[in-house]
Amino acid sequence: MAIDQEKLWTDHNARFGVLASIVGSPQRGLVLGFIAFEISYLLAFRVATSFGTEAYSPLWLPASVMLCALLRSPPERWWLFILGMLPIRILGRENPDFPLWLSIANITIDIAKGLGAAMALRHLMRNPLRVETLRDFAVFVLVAVLLVPSLAAIAGASLRAALGDEFWAVWVRWFISDALTQLVVTIPILYWVIAAPSIPKIFDVKRVTEPALLAGGLVLAGYWCMAGGTTISFAEPRFYAAFPLMFWATLRFGMAGASGAVAITAVFIVAGALQLDGPFSAMSPTEAASALQNFLFVRSAPLYVIAALMERRNAVERTLQESERRFRSVADSAPMLLWMSDADKRAIFVNLGWLKFTGRTVEQELGEGWLESVHPHDREHLLEAWYGAFEAREPVAVEYRLRRSDGEYRWVLDRGTARFAEDGAFLGYVGSVLDITDRKTTEDSNRALAHVQRLAIMGELTAAVAHELRQPSTAIMSNAEAALMLLESGEVPSDVLREIVTDIKHANLRANEVLGRIQDFLRNRETAMEAIDVNTIVSDVLLMVTGDVRKRRMKIRAELGEGLPLVWGNRTQLQQVMMNLIVNGMDAMSNTPDGKRHLVIQTSKANGDGRVEVAVSDSGSGIASGNMPRLFESFFTTREDGMGLGLSIARSIVESHGGRIWAGNNPEGGATFHFTVQTASNRLVESVEEYASARSA
Repeated sequence: MAIDQEKLWTDHNARFGVLASIVGSPQRGLVLGFIAFEISYLLAFRVATSFGTEAYSPLWLPASVMLCALLRSPPERWWLFILGMLPIRILGRENPDFPLWLSIANITIDIAKGLGAAMALRHLMRNPLRVETLRDFAVFVLVAVLLVPSLAAIAGASLRAALGDEFWAVWVRWFISDALTQLVVTIPILYWVIAAPSIPKIFDVKRVTEPALLAGGLVLAGYWCMAGGTTISFAEPRFYAAFPLMFWATLRFGMAGASGAVAITAVFIVAGALQLDGPFSAMSPTEAASALQNFLFVRSAPLYVIAALMERRNAVERTLQESERRFRSVADSAPMLLWMSDADKRAIFVNLGWLKFTGRTVEQELGEGWLESVHPHDREHLLEAWYGAFEAREPVAVEYRLRRSDGEYRWVLDRGTARFAEDGAFLGYVGSVLDITDRKTTEDSNRALAHVQRLAIMGELTAAVAHELRQPSTAIMSNAEAALMLLESGEVPSDVLREIVTDIKHANLRANEVLGRIQDFLRNRETAMEAIDVNTIVSDVLLMVTGDVRKRRMKIRAELGEGLPLVWGNRTQLQQVMMNLIVNGMDAMSNTPDGKRHLVIQTSKANGDGRVEVAVSDSGSGIASGNMPRLFESFFTTREDGMGLGLSIARSIVESHGGRIWAGNNPEGGATFHFTVQTASNRLVESVEEYASARSA
């Protein structure tokens, strides 16, 4: 695992370190860091050798200082610290009676020990400067506390065995000294020196009050334990006074609290062992060193395990908090209204967009408070759709009016989807709300335009009929009046009456001729014909009637055939036919219950006659058998407000496109209207044949 240690060190200084406030440039930081290392290593070496030449050091502090320096520095600078420690070790030899080669060998072992532990920790830990998970703690213990100290102890014990010392006795002392040092000293250095709190945090009263009280309590407990007197032993209750404080620090502050508590306790215990004070007063230096190790190990190891678990829990909490912050940031920035509900149908979250739209507070909107902004006339319909989808755990989409902050009700489209936990447990719904007022206005305009188009066609037909029939009608009326006058006079010459009746007959024939010409005009007049996709016509008409469908609370479904050939026709006229059949179908379902209002539009190839068929099915009451023969006649209607021209005009348009139109009742209820349209390829063949026939004639 490649780790950019220079970046880690910079980031930690920027976030936590006191050095960040005094280190201005990388060069200055390097110089100050090297000076700090030299001073720290010298002090650690002096303390470690303070037990004298007759006793071994219970804590080999130089190893901890060296490891921390290597962990926080890039490998290309490690040689500086190795060179920096050589004068201290050579000039201040642990035991002047030891041969020089043994001191050099010990120095070599310490260098190898530091390099090996640093390289292993940098490779195996995500961030070797912080023990943030139980895995990191296990890796640190395995490498720095067990493996590297045991190998170094083997090398050191082998060298001392050459001077006559017992191998295993030296190995045990060497191993415990290194292992305990890394466990008790290295972690506090990483947390409280390398990543020490920044100066602003140090002077933040709210932040430091609890840690300061804990530190003060640990200092008092440590001083009480190490008070003078030969009667004090490790079994006395005073040595347990620090335990609650150490656990408190661990549970509250994780690894930082545990390492700080261990460090404070270790200072007093080491001081007592060096001065042979308190419980060490009756011990020899060797016994004091052994007792010191046992005391610190028993108290530090469990704390660090608990701290690692707390770090893991805190990391999960931080991740969840960060995830929640990101979610809220994204949700509040979204250009729509977002909401979430729990499993009891109660709102538990609305985003900032929702609050800005309604002008209400979060407290007012949560629970069932959001319903207060819904238009009273839409509330029942909304709850019916919402509760139905909720019980079925199905997606929901419903339109209703929502009151805006300025008091205006706006049409919105609310879509929701069920959300589940990883184990499949139902958690509630999450959804979004879009303002569709402009779209609704457009749909109303399209619906009005379609209605106007229908009226325009009716108006054109009425005007044409009135204009063309006015002259023959006037002639008939004149002849009829003349005939009445002759009859009233009592003298009715047969030739005159015959002439009048003949004129009436001719006028009637002219009227029939006019009607025929109008019918022929409607059926065969020149229009802009082109190759058209029937499915596209259906889709375009569905867009125009979508608003009407929702308003009537109906469901419309299109089953469009695939691979249909293009038809030959006029787009506007075919759209008018579709519009008429769809509107008639919806009108037929006006008395059908809401949940059963279904309209289905199907397109397919006609049965082998080179045409495309369109079918519009409704779930209404159907067509009465007595009305079926007159269904497409002009001025025939079953509606009180109807004129009876829609289906007649539709038949004229369909027949002018080389097709036919018919209707029938469905076995399950309702009716289906069918019409066919000639395909473009068939029309081309007919045109060629007509041209060839004309040429031959």
